[in-house]
Formats: sequence, structure tokens, C-alpha cells
Amino acid sequence: MKNTHTKTNKSKIADLVISAQIIGDQSLSEAAETDSISSFPTLTLGRLKSANLLTASIAKKYGGQNLGLTSGTNLALLTILKNIGRGNLVMGRVLEGHINAQILIHQFGSDNQKKLFAEEAFDGRLFGVWNTQAEAGTVLLKIEKGSYQLHGTKTFATATDYVTRPVVTAAMKNGGWQMCVVPLDKVTVKTDSSWWNPMGMKASRSFKMTFLKADIPKINLLGSAGEYYKQPGFSGGAVRFAAVQLGAAEQLLNETKKYLINLNRTQDPFQKMRLGQMAIAVESGNQWLNAASIRIDHYMKKTSVKEGESYVIYVNMVRTAIEQICIEVMNLCQKCVGARGLNKPYHFERIIRDLSTYLRQPAPDAVLADVGGYVLNNDFPANEIWNLNFKK
Repeated sequence: MKNTHTKTNKSKIADLVISAQIIGDQSLSEAAETDSISSFPTLTLGRLKSANLLTASIAKKYGGQNLGLTSGTNLALLTILKNIGRGNLVMGRVLEGHINAQILIHQFGSDNQKKLFAEEAFDGRLFGVWNTQAEAGTVLLKIEKGSYQLHGTKTFATATDYVTRPVVTAAMKNGGWQMCVVPLDKVTVKTDSSWWNPMGMKASRSFKMTFLKADIPKINLLGSAGEYYKQPGFSGGAVRFAAVQLGAAEQLLNETKKYLINLNRTQDPFQKMRLGQMAIAVESGNQWLNAASIRIDHYMKKTSVKEGESYVIYVNMVRTAIEQICIEVMNLCQKCVGARGLNKPYHFERIIRDLSTYLRQPAPDAVLADVGGYVLNNDFPANEIWNLNFKK
């Protein structure tokens, strides 16, 4: 009976991966049509909802599929994110933020909170994580027993006007850094779209949001102060946005191949060489994701401090490697298609703009230095250091 249940769950997750592949392919045209600050790919969002991809990373106890929550599901999660990113980086970013919020709720929420937010997700609420801030930032004040108010401003608030349940971080009076799930349909908020005028990822609507005495019930406070930055979850989550980014590199390879075939330039030896380099780069990215999923699965079974440190360092390697892969693929793509290919209606220039913007994640030099420091501080040869945790 147990084996049947496991097989059914694996089958359902496999269906989610296939759905993501189909939706990713379908979303390419809408990505071009909604390439503006005033737009949003609502059709693709609807497809994600219909395919149950917005509720898959909820625990099975509350109706979800445990995607990314239990060992053995992480490769599927990364593949789903990559498939959506392949068609539309904006929706890949939105889905990654939504899943990030659900993972935080799973990690730090009480049973009542998990039940409440699962119900809201099944009702169609879109979640996200809004942590970045400028100026004075955000403050959470206790007004009375069981009641709080959120004040201040967040920037890069992805999917503004579509996310209705963002996980927002704010400073407490005692100096703590608290997460809260903001019910945006029940509070006062000021939206500043003029702040968002980027080179790419325009339709992500990552606006500036100012909270004006926003009432937050106690049940919407997620976890304890400081837990948002708890490792390895905080840094380890970078593998998810790296998966989305790799999807765009895959699409550039697909589009470049199609472009050259249509122009009958397949016999040019230099074009063949560039396509070969792109294929190697993309495949190496997929190998990184596969290896990362194995380490995440392993950590979920072990959960020791040493395991967690190794997991974070490995994700830092994955994130850095995939950034380099994406840059290489973009450069080779542009050499292949030339100035002609960078004109519309081809997808190259938009994908390159979106990917170049999305790759600008915080502290790239610091995470690479952490990798080097880890290597220097561990007394193992190169052929053993990353296999250490898999020894019996």
C-alpha cells in the first residue's frame, strides 16, 4: 500500500514537470506581447494556476504535493522552474518567489498558519517574498495584544498588483528582523511604478511599495525574529533562481538553432562551432542542477550543521557557474545571429535583456570568495572535498 502511494505521488510530480514544459513553450509569445512595465503575463499565470503549480509546494497534509519540501522532489522543482523560465523569465521569477514564500511558510509556520495560507493559495492568492528595501525600510510595531502595524517601503516588489500575499520582512522595536505575510487586499499601500524603469524584466512589475499603517494580525507573523536569514535555507534558495536563469539559456540555444536553420546557415563551420559551445554550456548547467538536487535531498535527510555549510557552498558554486554559463550563451548567441537577429520579431534581444537583468543577483563576488575560503579551510584533496558527505 505504501509503495502504491509513493508511486502515485511520483506520478503526480512527473505530471507537474510535463505541465511546466508545456506552459513554458506556450508562454514565449505572451512574453513578447507583455514586454512592458504596464503589462503582466496573466495568461501564463492562469495556466500555472490551472496546472496546480501554485499549490504544489504545499505539504500534502494541506492538499499540496510536497514539491521542494521533501527529499526526492528537488530535481523536479528545479526542472519546473527551468521550464517556465525557458518560456518567460518574468513568470519564472514570479513562480520562484511564490514557491520561496511557500517554503518559508512550511519551514517556519505553525500548523494554523500552514492551514490558513494553504487555503488562501488554493483560493488563488499569489504569494511572493519582498525583502529588498531602500531609504528607511520597513518597521513592524506592536499596537496591542495580537495586533501589529507595518510601516515603510520595500523596493523590487515583484508582481505588484498581482501578488496579494507577500512575505515582507521588517525591523522590530527590539532590533529583530521579522517576517509577516501581508494581506494586501485588507491594508493601505502606496504603489510607485515610476521607480521601476529597467533594461529587462519589465513585466515583472517590481515596483516600490509603501505601507501606511498596514494592520497585520498576529497569525500573519511568520516564525521568530531573524529566521528569514537562517542558513542554509536563505543562501541555499539561490539554486532556484539559477534554475530559472538556465531556462533562458536553453531557450537562446533553441532559438539560435531555429534561426540558423531558417536562414540555411547550418553548414558554416564557425556556426557549428558556436552551437557546439552553447550546447556544452547548457548541458553543464543541467549537470549542476542535477548535482545540486542530490545535495539538497541529502541535506534534508541529514540536517547537520556541517551538511548545511557544505550545501550552501555548493549552491554558491551552482549559482556562479550558471551565471557564467548564461553569459557565455548570450555572447555566442549574438555572434551567431548578428545584428539582424537582434531585431524584432525575433525573441533574442528581449531574452538577452531579461536575462542580463535577472543575473544581477546580490553579492556575486562574496559568494565566490566563500567557495574559495571553504576549499582553503578544508584539508581534503579536490577529488574528495565535495564527496565528503556521501561517505559511509
